[in-house]
Amino acid sequence: MQMQSIGDVLRNHRPLEAQPKPKTGLRALPETEERDVSLEARMARWEAEMARRREILEKAPVVTKTITSPEECPWRDNWRKCEDCQNGTREESQIEPEPLRTVYDVSACFTEMRYRELIKKSGLMGIELHHFFENATLDKYNRELYTRLMKWEPSAGGGIYIAAEKDQNNPQGNGTGKSYALHALTHRLCRMGIPCLYGRTVDFLMQLRAAYDEGSQESESRVLRRYTQVPVLLWDDLGKERFRTDWGPEKFYYVIDYRVRTSKPMIISTNFSLADIEVRFGLDNFGPAIASRLAGFCEMWTLGGPDRRVQRRGKRYAVVSER
Repeated sequence: MQMQSIGDVLRNHRPLEAQPKPKTGLRALPETEERDVSLEARMARWEAEMARRREILEKAPVVTKTITSPEECPWRDNWRKCEDCQNGTREESQIEPEPLRTVYDVSACFTEMRYRELIKKSGLMGIELHHFFENATLDKYNRELYTRLMKWEPSAGGGIYIAAEKDQNNPQGNGTGKSYALHALTHRLCRMGIPCLYGRTVDFLMQLRAAYDEGSQESESRVLRRYTQVPVLLWDDLGKERFRTDWGPEKFYYVIDYRVRTSKPMIISTNFSLADIEVRFGLDNFGPAIASRLAGFCEMWTLGGPDRRVQRRGKRYAVVSER
């Protein structure tokens, strides 16, 4: 086989044929004609064609359709994103085979999709994802508080401190519906399009400690930033933590003080009064400072009643025993 020199290869080389131009919905100019007209003339032809199309579409019949959920969205597998639906409507038009304009009402779909994305980041999990105000059993103990939470607006600023109202039938204040109230409020805020973070205070400490584990992708500063920067923080079971040093109370003080100074709302549930919080977080250091800020920043609400968890468990046991 005879070897070719580089010169022979270059001389015999033929350029690849030009790729065909993509088809468009507009009327294209013949190639020979296109070479003979100026850019300004071609632009004028294009503008005239677009004006013709607009005139046709203005007279075209309009069909209105409503999309209520992402599953019904005709663009869900397309390159377009949900941000295109923020105005609540989208329009599609066609010239052929017959002129037609289709206006989609996508407000409900956009609200649902935004809610789903926010709830994924909210911190709720498991059964908490099914706790809504609409499903709550209202009684003389929780009716007032739940009704106020269903109307509460974060724009008012400040916070809410929900403490257990203890009595001889429920001396610890457990199971009165405080956590359920925070779960339901998280759902409501996400439905309103407000980013929020729900979490137990013991989980906050665990996340901070885990940031120091070998190979951890987290850092203490990132955890603190997540709790200080979120628009609304919902903290459950304040006071259930155990501290050996001032390291833990210092982190709580940092988050609470930051949110108070920046007027970022926080809703806190607890089994303890502010006097108890002072003791649990250290009377000689952070305890009084934390209690003082919460007293000045939050509305003080209480929630009493029997332990609903024990009541439900008793009903289940009663049913089993009857069988």
